[in-house]
Amino acid sequence: MKKAFHLLFIAVFAILFLASCEKDNPNPEITFEQKVLVINQGNFTEHSASLSLFDEKTMTITNRVYETANGISIGATIISGTVSPQKEAYLVCNNPDKIDIIDAATGKLKSTITNSLASPRNMIFAGDKLYVTNWDYDYIVNDFGWWEYPDSYIAVYDAVTKAFIKRIPAGTDAEGIAMFGTRLFVAVKEGVRVFDASREDYPVITTIRPSGVTGNAKHLVFDSSYKLWVSFPDKGLVRIDPVTLVADKVVDIPVDSMDGFITADGKGKKIYTYKTEYDANYNPAGASIFSMDVSNYSITEVLGGTMFYGVGVSPSTGNIFTAETSFSSNSLLKVAASDGVIKTTAGAGIGTSRYLFF
Repeated sequence: MKKAFHLLFIAVFAILFLASCEKDNPNPEITFEQKVLVINQGNFTEHSASLSLFDEKTMTITNRVYETANGISIGATIISGTVSPQKEAYLVCNNPDKIDIIDAATGKLKSTITNSLASPRNMIFAGDKLYVTNWDYDYIVNDFGWWEYPDSYIAVYDAVTKAFIKRIPAGTDAEGIAMFGTRLFVAVKEGVRVFDASREDYPVITTIRPSGVTGNAKHLVFDSSYKLWVSFPDKGLVRIDPVTLVADKVVDIPVDSMDGFITADGKGKKIYTYKTEYDANYNPAGASIFSMDVSNYSITEVLGGTMFYGVGVSPSTGNIFTAETSFSSNSLLKVAASDGVIKTTAGAGIGTSRYLFF
C-alpha cells in the first residue's frame, strides 16, 4: 500500500475523530514476493480441494503443495482464504468446518481452528481479532427454491491465541466482511450490516441498501480512497462511504449471480468482477472478466472464456488470474496482463476459485 494512501487514511480519521492507529488500516501491510497461492476449492462431496503455488518471477506452477508438505490431503472444501502479514495463509474450509493455518510458501500446516464454526465463509484480521462469517446450518427454502440461512453469524477470535471470544448474529446469508476503524461491515441478504466493534455487544449501527438495489449483498473491497465497494449481483457494484455510512454510487456492471466475488487491484484503482452465463441445462455458455475504473466508473471487458469461478489481481505485477474451472477434473489456470493478453496457462486443481498473493 503506498505511503500516500496510508497518510490519507490517517488524515480522514483525525478529522472525523475516529481512531487512526495502525490496526484501523483495512489492508494490512504485506511485502509481496510475487508468489500466488492458488485455491482449488474442490468438489464439496469429494474432499478434493488442493493448493497450487504459482511463481510470477518464473511463471511456473507447483501443484498439490499441501499434500507434499503434510503427507495428507486437506480433506475439505476450501471456501476462501487470506494471507497474514506473517505470510501465514488462513484457509476457510467447509465439510468439515475448519480454518487451517499454513505457511503460505511451503503449505506446511501450523495450526487449525475448529471451535464455533458452522459453514464458515470469509474472514478478516482486524487489530487483535479475527472475524469469520458463518452461514450456520439451519436453512429455509425461498420462493425460488434456493436455500437461505437466516441465522448466519460472525465468529470472533483472539488473533494471537485463536481462542473463541463470541458469536454475533449477522442476518441472512452472511458473506463478505470488512473493518474500517471500529465499524464492522458484513454483506448479508438484507444489505450491508454495520456493527459497532468498539462495544463488547457489537450493536448494529445500520443496514445499508440503496433504493432500487435488490438481491443479496455478497463481497466487499476498499478502493484507493478507502471507499467501500459492495457487490449486489442483481445490480452490480455499490459504493459506500464508511464514515458517513451513505451509499453514494451504484454502477451497473456484470457480477456473477452465484458467487458475487469482486476484488481490487493492488493500488485500489480498479475493481474487478467476473460473470459466467449458463444455458437452460446449466452448462456454462460463456464467461468474462470485467474491470471498473474507480475514478470515472468506466467498465472494460478484459478477458473472455467459458467458465470462470473467481478472479485475482497481482499487487506486484498487475497480472490477472482466473481459470477455466472444472469440478470433475483439473482446471486450467490463466494468467493475463492487465490488458487481457494471456501470458501463460497451467494445469491447476479441481474447482480453482481464489488467489492469495504474498
